[in-house]
Amino acid sequence: MVQPDKFDTARRRFPVGEHIRGEVVLIPKPGAIGLMVDVGQEAEGFVDVLVLPHEPADWPAVGTVTTFEVLEHRTGQVRLLPLDERFRSQTYLPSSLSHQQWTSIKARFPIGSVVTATVTHVFVSNRECVVRFEDCWSSLEWNGDAPKIGDTDRYTVTRHLDVTRRVILTPSAAEPG
Repeated sequence: MVQPDKFDTARRRFPVGEHIRGEVVLIPKPGAIGLMVDVGQEAEGFVDVLVLPHEPADWPAVGTVTTFEVLEHRTGQVRLLPLDERFRSQTYLPSSLSHQQWTSIKARFPIGSVVTATVTHVFVSNRECVVRFEDCWSSLEWNGDAPKIGDTDRYTVTRHLDVTRRVILTPSAAEPG
């Protein structure tokens, strides 16, 4: 059995979609990169400049404690979205879905439903892939062998993320965790 690495540990501690509290600890180049967040455990939290307000003066200051949604994982890093709208860009759109479209998707694919989805993109660097099902998509984390574009499988809807309007899937053979 393969021993979990730091990447796997961060995924277990900070699952995609979780809301976590963190403290802004560093703004390396205001307006250029983003900011670093202490999430209280080994992985480093990071908020990309693209989701922050255009003016760095409107960013949360070092020492600010606020709540974030976990977007994804990179090696040694948890990518975050501030849940406080004051700390997000006015032009940042987490999804192109309208409220009505999102409500319709949640009704069509309730938690616990099973969908058949096809892999459309594979990102080896952070062990994620994108799958499409009907007119929707979801990003999935994987371990072991990389999936191949065109692979089709059955997945269970385990969560709806209302802030970023995303559907979280897990392979149907896996127990939601």
